[in-house]
Amino acid sequence: MRIYRLIPILMLLIVVALTTITTFKHSPIAVESGTATAQAVEGEAEEEPTEAEGVSTFPLTETKEETGLDLYLDAAEVERRAAEEQSGARATTSLRGVPLSFKHVALPLAAGGIDHAVAGVSTRNSGSGVIRLRGVPSGSQLILALLVWGEITNPPAVGYPIGFGPACSGGTTYQGFLYGTTPEPCWNPNGVYAGLIANVTAAFPVGSPINGDYQVKGLKSAITDGSCPWRDAACSGSNALPLSEGASLIVFYISPCVPPNAQIFLSLGPKRFIGGHIVTHTVGAILSGMQVKHSRIGADGQVSRGAGAFPTVLVDPSCGLRSVPTISDEQTWIAGSSSQIQIKGNGGLNQDSDWNGYDGEPLNKLWDSHSDIFSNSNIFGGGPTYTVKYASNGGDCIVWAAHILGIR
Repeated sequence: MRIYRLIPILMLLIVVALTTITTFKHSPIAVESGTATAQAVEGEAEEEPTEAEGVSTFPLTETKEETGLDLYLDAAEVERRAAEEQSGARATTSLRGVPLSFKHVALPLAAGGIDHAVAGVSTRNSGSGVIRLRGVPSGSQLILALLVWGEITNPPAVGYPIGFGPACSGGTTYQGFLYGTTPEPCWNPNGVYAGLIANVTAAFPVGSPINGDYQVKGLKSAITDGSCPWRDAACSGSNALPLSEGASLIVFYISPCVPPNAQIFLSLGPKRFIGGHIVTHTVGAILSGMQVKHSRIGADGQVSRGAGAFPTVLVDPSCGLRSVPTISDEQTWIAGSSSQIQIKGNGGLNQDSDWNGYDGEPLNKLWDSHSDIFSNSNIFGGGPTYTVKYASNGGDCIVWAAHILGIR
């Protein structure tokens, strides 16, 4: 009699036990925190870090480097070089492989000191464009003109000829030289970023205007229809190599508006960074207590991006036209031996970023040429180095291609 009474109770216990086991199998509560099983379950819920369309979701890092100077010029140095070349006492020199000559410079130099101007154009998905150079004072004497451009390409990267000249003139062919490579800025992991440079001084005949519109063409690009670079429904972009980034024209000139002792320091990259980046340039003695003009040329600046492989919070359905603070919150500082000053980004003299793709306006297309003018008091103190500090806070992958420091 007792046995019969126990049978229903035993069956009930078995059902409860089976239900409990099933519940534990499907509940994360059954996994003890800190165990290998727990880590595996947690890992399945997290998205793997990615790099695509110019942005990285990997943890941000800070990088540091020190570089020497690629070119120093002041009025006296230009006059020395030109006189020595014209007399045969000095041969043509080179800048990272590109022949550099001052033999064409008419002597005596125009009154005044040396300065520079920079302008650029985005060439993504086109391989060509028009650079609109403005701001050189009338009466200035051209000293040197350099064209700097960048692309993401299959290794090994090599130099090649391009076309350059006043717009509508047909242009002339100039040989481009590879001046360096760096990891590509998060578009296609099969490529590398290549920095290239050409001496295009011959495109400015003596006595001709320096300001003007200049056509650059023949840059390597897998796509040449000028389409938007982001791969979303509106743009239908492609990451096929090579990916042309942009080109910038740098002109150096003597102007009566500039003091005779003014200095120019040119430093070439290229260097990719994601997160913080500090680069210190050893340049020699820098004048103190004067005005600073600092120019930065770089690849892959953007204010946002199209839809793709990233979380929804980073997606901009307008094909990269509107700013997304989580991506474009970048800052720039210039530092000397005695102090530093923030010149760009939130909290700086200029609230905008260096890396917003403005050379591609009205589209946001991945190339920037920016110059800022500010006081040099209490920054350099006559020291032999200066430092550029960047903060790319939103995971934007950037390449700085060149820095030009002008002191007057």
